[in-house]
Amino acid sequence: MLQDENLDAFGYSEGEKQWLRDFYAERKHSPLWINDSALTKKGIELQTSIEHSLWFGIPENRLKKATFKEYIFVRDEILLTAAAAFMVRDLDSGFMNLQEKKYEPRSFASQKQMNKILRKNLPLDSIFLQCGPLDSNYRFFATHLYNYCKSTPLDKRSFKIKPFKEDSVQSFSNTKVALVSKGYLSKKESDSLKTVDALKVFQAHNGLKTDGKIGKYTAIALNESTYDKVLRAALNLEKLRVKMKDPEKFIRINLPEYRLRYFAKDSLKSVHNIVIGKTENQTPELNSKIRNIVVFPYWKVPYSISSKEILPELKRNSGYLEKHNYKLYRNNTEIDGHQVNWKRIKENTFPYTVIQQPGPSNSLGIIKFEFFNDFSVYVHDTPSKGLFGVDVRSYSHGCMRCQNPVDLGKMILNYDSLGRKRNDLNADSLDSLILLKKNYVIRLKDQVPIFIEYSTVTADVDHIIFWLDIYKRDEEYLKFLRN
Repeated sequence: MLQDENLDAFGYSEGEKQWLRDFYAERKHSPLWINDSALTKKGIELQTSIEHSLWFGIPENRLKKATFKEYIFVRDEILLTAAAAFMVRDLDSGFMNLQEKKYEPRSFASQKQMNKILRKNLPLDSIFLQCGPLDSNYRFFATHLYNYCKSTPLDKRSFKIKPFKEDSVQSFSNTKVALVSKGYLSKKESDSLKTVDALKVFQAHNGLKTDGKIGKYTAIALNESTYDKVLRAALNLEKLRVKMKDPEKFIRINLPEYRLRYFAKDSLKSVHNIVIGKTENQTPELNSKIRNIVVFPYWKVPYSISSKEILPELKRNSGYLEKHNYKLYRNNTEIDGHQVNWKRIKENTFPYTVIQQPGPSNSLGIIKFEFFNDFSVYVHDTPSKGLFGVDVRSYSHGCMRCQNPVDLGKMILNYDSLGRKRNDLNADSLDSLILLKKNYVIRLKDQVPIFIEYSTVTADVDHIIFWLDIYKRDEEYLKFLRN
């Protein structure tokens, strides 16, 4: 079976054929997965693991087997070894080029990597789960994804459920069908109370408010097939598999989760809800470093907002600027808004710069965190606190509004040092500056790396959560993961 005329039929390259010969030569050509007539118990176990590769975050189409007109059971030995070698390599090193949105060329694991599945007296599923990074986030994710797939029917059925307000009867009826299809409800459990209870569990698994109501976002989550959710999980597990090692301190923002986390000295120090950009004003993914904390900031209104949103207000009421504490400038010279004939100004020729003065009503609130980027976005406070209580928080023009940002500023200052030199300003200093109610820029001694990411599936110690793909950024990846 290891001769060229046989291996050529598998479609393996010269390097792969040599790998197989070396692999079996080391084992004196003793088969691992078959006896003299069929697959062994271990062989059947491996075959099952390979067939369920998606449970480990590897799409099935990565491990498609060659097909033959005539069945020869000895071929199973080669096919299983090759599939295991492909899978171990993908689990350890990744299978995607995330930037170019395409698969990496498939390749065999090293002999050392393959020894993982040969020298341990453990179930093969457990061995595959031990592959990949040692990072605890990856470990939680991989284990919860496996357990979720093992206990949940991976239905490929999608639905067209409307929110309850649009069609209450059909919405509730179709929700029952969807919950049965997804394994949250049995066909026998048809009463309303059990349906609502099942819906609450589903909402919890999808990062939504567990109110048992079929709102807009619950309907969207129900309409997606479980299979597509798991493909998204595979994509996001891959992102963890290939990500760079974290620095000593940093901020990580996950946009679909609407959450900011600050880490220092290898531990989580602070967690904050955030509001992100609307679908028409999407917050970008980027890496940068926070260099300044600005107390009572000015807001230089982006041209798109001043020309499209402020100009129509000024045409209706020239006192709009004073009411919202704006000042008008042209060529760095302040202009009296009452002297401008606003009806003659057009959106595409708006000639002014609008700057909102510092104060509690400023759109940036009383504190902002500055970092270089090409999108003019930053993290900041907001006078509108109510949106932090909703589950899907996509309302801004692209910047990230942060809940309890002063607490975040204090935490950053507490850990701001370069070598033995600490920042002269600390948490108490920040309180004092806020009491002064004046614009002040605090320059950090040690800039804080900030990673703004887009991960629609996450996991913690307890469970896996499928967040809504609010910007539809996963869709391009899913097209070829499905094929």
